[in-house]
Amino acid sequence: MFDYEARYRELRSRGLPGWAGEQYERGQIRLKTTLDRLLAAGDLPPPPARILELGCGNGASSALLAPKGFEVHGVDVSATAIAWAEERFAAAGLSGAFRQGDVSAMPFHADGAFDAVLDSACLHCLIGPARQRCLAEVRRILRPNGVFIVSSMVGPPRSAEALAGFDATAGHLLKDGTPYRTLKPLEALVAELVAAGFDVRPHDVAANPWWDHATLICRLPQSIGDLDNGATYG
Repeated sequence: MFDYEARYRELRSRGLPGWAGEQYERGQIRLKTTLDRLLAAGDLPPPPARILELGCGNGASSALLAPKGFEVHGVDVSATAIAWAEERFAAAGLSGAFRQGDVSAMPFHADGAFDAVLDSACLHCLIGPARQRCLAEVRRILRPNGVFIVSSMVGPPRSAEALAGFDATAGHLLKDGTPYRTLKPLEALVAELVAAGFDVRPHDVAANPWWDHATLICRLPQSIGDLDNGATYG
């Protein structure tokens, strides 16, 4: 497993503002645009909805939502990231609740606890069965009319560097021979989410020189019968 704790310690020691390092500000602008668009379209419930950010890191997404009146919560595997998020919120006078933990097992959150769950580019960091466990947990903690916003890398990779470290059979990017990102074609990602019990529709697919990045709006079916009908896609 990729050492996220070491990465966050390195970021802090270098005085960088967040996960993306020197690209952090550009990422924040893109993230704010996406969140504003989701809100304007009604794809996110309005404040004071209760939202959980998966892979919250130092609270970048949550810090954009809290001032709008949302009740924000976050979970991340890195203790350093969680402490950083708490410090950031305290310094800004914002209210938020953050926990160190595994997004594939969140017993500290009750069934139906959230109006929305926001994948903060976390799902593509999960490998193998951890993905299915995470999606099952998201279903469990969402309220009946809740929404799951997925923000994920999708393949195939484009750059020579990415292709050199790509296991096309498994759909994994490798670092030192170890899988550290799941990079599925968009259609395969949608099928995975449908199999996990979500209705899915795309919101946006952005291209970059390495791979595409998809934002998907996932909802729980309105009834058990809807599970037989598959996704609403397109």
